[in-house]
Amino acid sequence: MSLEILSKNKIILEDNVDTWEQAIEYASQPLLEQHIIEKNYVDSMIKSVQEFGPYIVIAPEIAIAHARPDGNVNEVGLSLLKLNNHINFSEDGHFASLIFVLSAVDNTSHLKVLQSLAQLLGNQANVEKLINSKDKDEILKILKEND
Repeated sequence: MSLEILSKNKIILEDNVDTWEQAIEYASQPLLEQHIIEKNYVDSMIKSVQEFGPYIVIAPEIAIAHARPDGNVNEVGLSLLKLNNHINFSEDGHFASLIFVLSAVDNTSHLKVLQSLAQLLGNQANVEKLINSKDKDEILKILKEND
C-alpha cells in the first residue's frame, strides 16, 4: 500500500481557509465521508497541534496531520487539501499549502504510505509541482510518477 490510496475523491482544492483548524477539518472530510476515520480522530489531530505546537508542518508548505492510532480509525487513509493561499499553523510562521491527513489503525500499517509520501515530498521539484498544480488529475499524475 502506498500513494495509490490518495485517490481523486480524497483530494480537495481550495483557494484558502480561515484557520489551521479549518484546514485540518477540510482535509479530513473525504476520509470522514468514506468512513475511514471518525470525527473524534479529527478532534484528536486538532488537539495535538494545540497541545504540542505545529509539529505537523514537516517542511515549508507541507503539513501531515495525524494522531495516535485509536478506535476512531477504521483503515489506513490519506487525503490532501491543496490551498492556493497557504495557512499559518503558528504565530512564528509555519505555513502550509499542502495539508495531508494520514490515518493509521496501528503503529505499523501506515509506514509504507508514510515512506512513499516522504520520498515524494523530499524532492523539492515534486513539492513545487504539487503547489503549482491546478487540478486533481495533475496532482494524481505527480503522485503516480513518484510512486
